[in-house]
Amino acid sequence: MFLRYVHNFRAVAIVFIVAGHAAFTLGRTAEPRTMDLLADVLDYGTVLFLFIAGFLFQHLAATFDYRRYLGRKLRNVILPYAVTLTPGIAFILWTTRNTEPHPLYRIATILVTGLGTPDYPMWFVPMIALFYLAAPLFILVVRHPRLYWITLPLLAFSLLAHRPPEIETAAIALYFLPVYLIGMWACHERDRLEPLLLRVWPWLLAVFVGAVITRFLFSPTHGGDYSRSFFSGEYRLIDEMLLMKLVLAFALIGVLQRFASAIGTRLTPIADISFTIFFVHVYLLYAFVLGSRYLLGDVPEGTLLTWFALTVAVVGVTAAATFAAKRVLGRHSRSLIGS
Repeated sequence: MFLRYVHNFRAVAIVFIVAGHAAFTLGRTAEPRTMDLLADVLDYGTVLFLFIAGFLFQHLAATFDYRRYLGRKLRNVILPYAVTLTPGIAFILWTTRNTEPHPLYRIATILVTGLGTPDYPMWFVPMIALFYLAAPLFILVVRHPRLYWITLPLLAFSLLAHRPPEIETAAIALYFLPVYLIGMWACHERDRLEPLLLRVWPWLLAVFVGAVITRFLFSPTHGGDYSRSFFSGEYRLIDEMLLMKLVLAFALIGVLQRFASAIGTRLTPIADISFTIFFVHVYLLYAFVLGSRYLLGDVPEGTLLTWFALTVAVVGVTAAATFAAKRVLGRHSRSLIGS
């Protein structure tokens, strides 16, 4: 059964990610407190993306076939990942052509980690690939729901350990594992959760807003607390941003159910191309940085207006380019650009 609010959740999640990266791209001097607030609200958008991925895995588990599952992920995620990463790889090889002694090793390293090109969020794909490979273990949880209890110690570990560097693919996968499992559990308990979240979403949203305000006013750091390694101890005891985004994820389920009729299919075009937006949006942000430095001598400072304009422009241009590419590529577009 198609769940409209879940599909709309994908659109919200990808806009969150783009908006967070847009804020990260802009300068801070003009309105540093505005940028602090945006960081507290928007950072860790990956939590929303992984939560809904886990939800959808559980939702489709009844038809699970490992070989076909991996085949679909290879065609629809891994292949477009490699294709859309190619311009970034080419750029890096061109700019380091006189200093790079082992270009093939550099290419392999970039593909395996997703790091080392201007498209910096691509670390997500090698990480989620580990989840794809581990799908039989997740199916075991689906078939034996008592195993969902393992989520609690895993969540406690992530909250206490804090987020490790993205270059450590296995470590970052372990950190985000409870988020994926919580998304699966939310789908497993959907019949009970849907009516509950319809009632309590305003309270959950109030908790999220209150946590953002508290962090904004009293925390010495803003946005994600990216540690040097697990338990390296630079920050407070609990990874607040992870917990805040999990609260937001459940609030959004209630919000998107409550306003499903008002939203209708308005978010469907963005949800349909969410992976493509993820793959290419940072290229546009990078082009914005290069163009600004060339034309203005520096990157525009971050204000609410410049942040909003940049977010809308990146989502809009990516969407327009994707729709045009889909018309040209036809049935091959899913395997080449992810939509």
